[in-house]
Amino acid sequence: MNNATAVSATMPITNINHIPMGRLLVNDADEIIYANTQARHFLGLLAEESLQAELKLMPLLRESYHFYPTKAWLGWPKRPSTATSRYLIYTSPHRIHHAMLKVDIVEKIWLGNKNIWVITMQFVDPFKTAVKYPIA
Repeated sequence: MNNATAVSATMPITNINHIPMGRLLVNDADEIIYANTQARHFLGLLAEESLQAELKLMPLLRESYHFYPTKAWLGWPKRPSTATSRYLIYTSPHRIHHAMLKVDIVEKIWLGNKNIWVITMQFVDPFKTAVKYPIA
């Protein structure tokens, strides 16, 4: 994986509502079964390449993102006990750009004797949310 995740942009994004939603299918073993083009972009994967066998989501996220709030991510992929949203925060290597993704588990599917989690990743404007995160 490239350390410069493609979520940061050199030019300000004027309308983040036009950024497509990333969609993932992940099994109970945390293996990514499917990732659409936008999810691959957020994860720093090439859109054309096949997903590696047994590619795990959480270690991939840890390479580029901070989990916020930390408590909401405990027990992943199970939903937190409270109605807390989960966010991923990306800070560019030079700490110039920051990006925030809201991560939701949309559905849990039973398929082929396995649980499959349907996950969405949506770019959000941190200045228009009630989330305050430390800029390290």
